[in-house]
Amino acid sequence: MGHMSATSTAPVSLPLPSVPRRRRSPEEIDAAVPVTGPKRVLLAAPRGYCAGVDRAVIAVEKALEHHGAPVYVRKQIVHNRHVVSTLEERGAIFVDETDEVPEGALVVFSAHGVSPAVVQSAEDRGLRTIDATCPLVTKVHREAVRFAKADNEILLIGHEGHEEVEGTYGEAPEHTTIVNNPAEARTVQVRDPDKLIWLSQTTLSVDETMEIVSILRERFPNLQDPPSDDICYATSNRQAAIKKIAPQTDLVIVVGSANSSNSVRLVEVALEYGAKAAHRVDYANEIDESWFEGAATVGVTSGASVPEVLVREVLVLLAEYGYGQVDEVVTAEEDILFSLPKELRTTLKEKGDSSRGLGGRGTRPTR
Repeated sequence: MGHMSATSTAPVSLPLPSVPRRRRSPEEIDAAVPVTGPKRVLLAAPRGYCAGVDRAVIAVEKALEHHGAPVYVRKQIVHNRHVVSTLEERGAIFVDETDEVPEGALVVFSAHGVSPAVVQSAEDRGLRTIDATCPLVTKVHREAVRFAKADNEILLIGHEGHEEVEGTYGEAPEHTTIVNNPAEARTVQVRDPDKLIWLSQTTLSVDETMEIVSILRERFPNLQDPPSDDICYATSNRQAAIKKIAPQTDLVIVVGSANSSNSVRLVEVALEYGAKAAHRVDYANEIDESWFEGAATVGVTSGASVPEVLVREVLVLLAEYGYGQVDEVVTAEEDILFSLPKELRTTLKEKGDSSRGLGGRGTRPTR
């Protein structure tokens, strides 16, 4: 056998092109673990888009329509891969910070809200802005400002690093401490236990938030509540719907992205309330058909930033595996609309565009 000389090159191994994984057939799945009882889907309602998400997505679409591409968006407009890639195809450019936006360009602030420092930085760079912050997040920002002005200390229940928490914290950083979980609630130190109020991220688990509040209240009996619940109606409604379905299910599929706080919470809530298994997927093609082994009842829901088309694709796949019976379980009716951002309303008025002035479902504007 000859020796390789110092100058000869070793063979280069090229990765094989990825081949789409062959799905196991419905027959194979049924043979692996037979299902006892009829197969069915329990479809949670409400699910999917909330008014704040709908409003933010329309804001970017209308900005592209009337200002032309590119329209810059700070952070993901909403936490959903499909929505972001669809808007990118239409000419939206997503950036992490305003200093990545060319001076004088148009930038949209995402539904999660921004701190005053971000607004200032956009102003300093001469950027034109459209603020698509969800009005329910804006409400929490206003509460933070008001309580800080009255020299209260704010315990902000939420996930550090999440864009919404960064924005709210930025309204009153000297007065605010973030509490991530029950463990931190047991150890957080405060300046004056008699001038203390809690606020929360709008997309948390209702149950965990109340657990954190009860731990805090045990330690600080004079802890004040916010004037109204900070967890948004859509988050609460979607969790209530999955709580009702979960005990009857062998499997729950939550459609939503990994960085979507409310979608991730839905998986946790499903398991907590009795689902035998629960998984989150962005798209139907991420579903592993082995999840169907032995599963008679499958629950399906979606996070508040998920377009319904993605849920429909999941239902099509489920039907192929024998889950053709779909029963919708309705726990609340949502009839909430928000006006589009004021900067955009001005543009639409100038252009004579009256096609869409509101975001959400229903017919009645709320703010």
